[in-house]
Amino acid sequence: MQIHSQTMLRCQVPTDALPELAPELTPANFRILIVNEDMRSADSLKHTLHDLGYFKTFTAYSARRALVAAVDFAPAVALLDLELPDMTGYQLANKLRSHLSGCVRQVPLLAVAERALFCTAELTRAAGFIGWLPKPVQAAALNALLGRLFSGGSSAH
Repeated sequence: MQIHSQTMLRCQVPTDALPELAPELTPANFRILIVNEDMRSADSLKHTLHDLGYFKTFTAYSARRALVAAVDFAPAVALLDLELPDMTGYQLANKLRSHLSGCVRQVPLLAVAERALFCTAELTRAAGFIGWLPKPVQAAALNALLGRLFSGGSSAH
């Protein structure tokens, strides 16, 4: 059952929770880490991002691979599925937030959840996520969240 409207999604990312990003960062060079075990879902998300102008992506199909990729790829944001084969997205968020590398600890995290049961504003915020999107991810909602992140929270998305 879909219970989230775009209005509710916008509320998931409070302006004061968004980190400041380098002013030279543009969507074309905005590095996005996609963490999703389902290849079709990950590819669909990657195509959606490409259609929105975000061309630098890396897909990790497990939490363990995401931990390595977060260091090597140095993403500006990570989209984490909450249901992964080797740990939950919440556990992965915790590992990223406690990582030895400071730049990994500071990567903004967006949760992607198939069921609202696994994802609420309170749970995601407590785990260090700056927002979340229900599956299937809608391009407009994703673009609004990334746009707010990209602009440092100053836009009226």
